[in-house]
Amino acid sequence: MKNPLRIVLLSFLLAYIAAPVLKLPGATTRPPAFVDYYESFHLDTLTIYNPVRTQCDADPLTTASNRKINEHKLRAGEIRWMAVSRNLLRPWGGSLHYGDTVSLFAGDTAIDGRWVIQDTMNKRFNNRGDLLFDTSVRSRGRWINVKISKSIRLKNKAGT
Repeated sequence: MKNPLRIVLLSFLLAYIAAPVLKLPGATTRPPAFVDYYESFHLDTLTIYNPVRTQCDADPLTTASNRKINEHKLRAGEIRWMAVSRNLLRPWGGSLHYGDTVSLFAGDTAIDGRWVIQDTMNKRFNNRGDLLFDTSVRSRGRWINVKISKSIRLKNKAGT
């Protein structure tokens, strides 16, 4: 009776010791198929804009990406869209696209976080951004030297 009990206890002890070793990175796992990188940009100035004719064009509820602004969702804070200057967008030589989600860091908890690029600023602006807010929520704001970053997912050559 002593020998079978010892064998069982030694087996559990060996498994307990060996388990962390088998889980070491690269021991029995495959490399990830994709790797995330982050591309960062600095905006010289970040401001607020509202979907009104005096700040936009004749159709202020349609963005440059042809998305329609739902005013109820905008008032409720469910829409976090922004416009960026043309030099940051792909059609004009930048690396951002309409629909890209970026993380914004301005040092203001009310605006820091994730925003979706859906609009373009007037061509006279460079390295700037505009946050879309309903006039009843927020109509003014200005921040300088704001950082935005975009996650880029690339295929890992070692993972293939």
